[in-house]
Amino acid sequence: MKRKIFLLCLLFIGLYACSSSDSNSDKGNATVGFYLTDAPSVEGYKSVNINIKSVECSVDGQNWIMLDVKPCYVDLLHFSNGKDSLLSNVKFNAGTKVQQIRLTLGENNTIVFNNGNIVSLKTPSGQTSGLKFNVQSVAQLTSGYKIMIDFDASRSIVKQGNSGSYLLKPVIRAYITANSSAIDGNILPSNIAMRIFMVTASNDTISTVSDTLQNNYFKLHGLFSGTYDLKAEDLSTKNITVIKSGIQIVGGTDVHLGNLSLEH
Repeated sequence: MKRKIFLLCLLFIGLYACSSSDSNSDKGNATVGFYLTDAPSVEGYKSVNINIKSVECSVDGQNWIMLDVKPCYVDLLHFSNGKDSLLSNVKFNAGTKVQQIRLTLGENNTIVFNNGNIVSLKTPSGQTSGLKFNVQSVAQLTSGYKIMIDFDASRSIVKQGNSGSYLLKPVIRAYITANSSAIDGNILPSNIAMRIFMVTASNDTISTVSDTLQNNYFKLHGLFSGTYDLKAEDLSTKNITVIKSGIQIVGGTDVHLGNLSLEH
């Protein structure tokens, strides 16, 4: 009987030691999630399919780490107006800085037009070694955070004159979501699709397209502290209307505008 009690005590001690060890090993770690999103196109594309071969990140500006991302095809237009897709979760030592990302694409990239036509996107040969871009507003890891890779499909596709050929010249930015803000709302009337864009004092723009299937909802993210003007462009007439001026954005705080009427 004493032997059984002794063995049970050893078992409980062993279980406690294992759980304590696991807990302590996680205390010095922080998890970073890498996500993919897109600003939707206004060029009449139904799909923009890119072939992702690999994704790497640079830690502390020196070492490159391969993320656990399997080669895949992604339709960028599925991830807009605040939608995103998780690529990988990675554990780093707390205090580590993720400064750069390298995205390597394959050659079989295509666009599908609204009329069903499929056109190959030619990829410049220099991109075979990967596309490097900085992570905006780098921060040290503490409890972990989310890095958004914003692949702007509309600005990345370049038509080559009247040849019918298209080039893929990726326009990508990456930012830490906790250090940035988002702004959203609904445009009235709700049946007219609009290109919605925020304009900074330096005339830099971040844009999206309102979703008429969701009461003309729009969401712009990746905004850093500053003063912005919110504008809308009618996709059919190309008329531009200033919706709201002098919007103050404070990094990390989202802004919800509700219903915004363009009718005066």
